[in-house]
Formats: sequence, structure tokens, C-alpha cells
Amino acid sequence: MALTPSPGHPSSSPHSAAADASDTRLDARRLRSLIVICFSASVAFTAMYSTQPILPQISQEFHVSPAEAGLTLLAVTFALAVASLGAGRMADAIGTRRMMLICGILLSVFSVAAPLAPTFASLVALRAAQGLAVPGITIAGLAYLHNELPPAWRGRVSGFYIAANTLGGLVGRLMVGLTVETLGWRGGLALVAGWVVLGTLVLALAIAPASRRRPGTTPRPIVRSARPPSLDSIIRKLWWAPLIGGTIFLPFLTVFSFAPYLLEGPPFRLSPTIASLIYLVYLLGAVASPVAGNISDRVGRRPTIQVSLAITFVGLVCTLIDMLPLILLGLALVCIGSLMAHVVANASVSDAANPLGAQARATALALYTLGFYLGGGIGSFVPGLALVAFGWSGVIALCAVAVLGAFLCSLATSARPERDAYVEPTVTAG
Repeated sequence: MALTPSPGHPSSSPHSAAADASDTRLDARRLRSLIVICFSASVAFTAMYSTQPILPQISQEFHVSPAEAGLTLLAVTFALAVASLGAGRMADAIGTRRMMLICGILLSVFSVAAPLAPTFASLVALRAAQGLAVPGITIAGLAYLHNELPPAWRGRVSGFYIAANTLGGLVGRLMVGLTVETLGWRGGLALVAGWVVLGTLVLALAIAPASRRRPGTTPRPIVRSARPPSLDSIIRKLWWAPLIGGTIFLPFLTVFSFAPYLLEGPPFRLSPTIASLIYLVYLLGAVASPVAGNISDRVGRRPTIQVSLAITFVGLVCTLIDMLPLILLGLALVCIGSLMAHVVANASVSDAANPLGAQARATALALYTLGFYLGGGIGSFVPGLALVAFGWSGVIALCAVAVLGAFLCSLATSARPERDAYVEPTVTAG
């Protein structure tokens, strides 16, 4: 809970605010927070995408079509989208750390239950339950970092955070994809469940509530309003946030959800284990994410987003060429471009929340996340219908339309670096 200083407290003076804004030191407490929050959020992403490389196996076991198998992704992404706004508001009200712990426990329970699902319907229901728990970890975690760390780091922090999430998604995909032929898809999901439990334990043990921090490590108290800004005022200012989120994520999730059908079918006929190695390109995205955040801090959000979208579009075109090396290059470019755009769009939303104050941060990021996962949910299902009706070219056509939409939405972001943007730091509620 934030504390209210006595009149004349130095933390409430303009001089102190300027000093805080220029403070870019990475002390031990900040570094620990960055590492632990990034790891805990990455574990949530490990669970989220764990069924992506095994859609063909799920199709076979439950006798469902590719589009129906994609419901295991649509369920988690749509549930996440539905829960995002509520998670953001709740995190602003009860504190980001407490929100992360509650949702981490819930995610652990649902992840343990998922590999035991007896029917396809129960698997989809458990995936939806996982999706309801995830935003309380991911949104609250990023809001925690954006409020606790210097505003000048916002692009870089978003970059490191999303890089960690990307690696978490890669771990989940490989953990399941590389073991599917030996352990089956259920055994792979059981490994993911153990990883989720570990992530929750790390979060619980490593990040102490504000009231238990040692003397000298507690952030300086500041004045903050009794209530966060109204949801209506946040939506009016950030109406574009869900639109850019959805149009950025749809091509990314679409391509990597349905690429196994492309690679395991004719003419390539790769095995499920070999096909799952395509997710190694996520390592390139993880490297590109902090680079994009740093560049956008220097040259501006809008140009960085637009260059990133151009890279994504080139990658989509490459996957249409019936040559395996070019398809792999295309997948790499889609991954790099999409994640770069995601990093910078995320930081843009956080920047746009500055005039509303730190108590609006989680809600603002939740708006972006709402659209992001609605787009992802569409991308995990509708392109499956296009794949059956028109083949891979139909899938790519839908992705290209989304990239164009993201480019148009990017016009609402800042064209130049906001070097003077500042929001007071807060004591994150425990």
C-alpha cells in the first residue's frame, strides 16, 4: 500500500521528482525484482502455449479437426483477454505482488489438472481456466516493473520482460514438442505443470511485501490519489491500445500455430519432433525484443513499430515460397518483427498512461492485453478454417490484413522519444 508523506516531505517536491526521474541506477533490489518478475511471468507463458506444437496429436487422439484442436489455444487466449481488464483493475486496487501470488497458485492448480483431462471438452475448459489466471501474473508483473523502475527504462524493461516471456513460451513448446514421441502429449503437459509450480514458489519466496523490506531498501513514500482513474477515462485516452495489440499478435500466433500442419504435411513431411524445432527461432525474437525497446527509447515508438511490421510482412511472404529454407527464414522474420512490434507497442501504451498516473498503469496495460489476446484467439481458430478451405495462402492472407491494421493503429503512437515523460514511482502494495 502506498504511504502518504507528511507536508514538506522531500519526495513530494518538484526537485525530488526530477531526481527520481533521472535515477537510472540498477541496485540489487531493482535487479532482483527485474529477474524474479520476468521469470515468474515467463513461466505463465510456458503454460499458455504448451499445446501449440501438439495440435496434430490432439486432433488424432480426440478425433477433431485442426480448427477444433486450435480451441485449446483459443480457450486460453480468449479467457486471458476476458480476464485482463478485471485483472488490471484488481492489481491497481490490491497490489501487484499480491495479485501475482494469487493467480500463480491458481495457474499451478489448473496446469496440474490439464494433462489429466479425460475428454477434449474438459481439456478446453482447463485451458480456459489457465487463461483466466495468467493476466493476474503477466499484467501485474509488468505494471510492477514500470512503476518501480525508472521511467527512462520503460522501453528496455518492456523489451527484457517480453524477451523473458518469449523464452518461457519457447520452453513450453519445446518441453512438449520434444517429448511428445516418448512421453506423449500428456507427459509433456505434466512437465509444464511442474515448471509452473516452481515459478510460483520462486515468486513467493523472492519478492517480499513492502512492509517486510529491510530499512534503507523501501521506496520513498509519495502522495497518491485515493482512487485510481475511472475506467472510462482510461478507455477514452487509450482506445487504440486493444486494436494495435490484437493486430500485432494475430499474425504471430497464427503462423506458429498452424506451421506444424504445413511442415508435417506434403511435400516436407517432417516428424513432430523435428517440426517443433521451428520454435527455436523464438531465441532470435528474445534477442531482438530488448534491442527494439532500447531503439524506441532513442528514436521514438512509431518508427520502430512500423519497421518491425515491415519485417513481419516480408516474413509472411517468404513462407509462401515452397522451399524449406525460405519458409524457415520467413518464420524467423515473423517472430522477430512481431515481437519487436509487441515490445514497442506495449511501451507506447505505458507512455500514454503517464498523464493518468501510476495507479492507471495496470489497467492501461490490461487494455492492450485484452486486444492482444482477442487477436490471438482469433488467430488460433479462424485461420484453421482458412487452412482447410484455401490452404496456406489463405492463412497468410488473413495475417497480411492484420499487419496492415497494426500499421494504421501505429499512427496513434508517439513519433518521437518522450524524454520528459515522468510518472511518480509508487510503493507497490504487498
